[in-house]
Amino acid sequence: MEELDFHLSQIAKILGLAQPLGFMLSYEFGDIWIDIYLEKTQDGWSGRTYTISVPKEKADRLKKLVESVGGSPEEVISDSDRAYLSFPYEDWEMVSPVIMSLL
Repeated sequence: MEELDFHLSQIAKILGLAQPLGFMLSYEFGDIWIDIYLEKTQDGWSGRTYTISVPKEKADRLKKLVESVGGSPEEVISDSDRAYLSFPYEDWEMVSPVIMSLL
């Protein structure tokens, strides 16, 4: 992760920004979005959180996904346009094969 720290420092410098405390990578697979957020702690870049979002009319698919791995449908939150489900890194490893069914 030292290499990551170096590159983020360079990007921040180019943009004239302070050193970031976190950053997010976003991926789009049609109407499915996956965001990966990393937080910088005293131990380096950790605290990875994965968030999947789908159009609100497909929220039931996320609820089925969370239930298939032993979670509760209440973990799916929505705004006016999209439904969201977040996982810490440890759970993502278990859930990622199931996510392929959404794609």
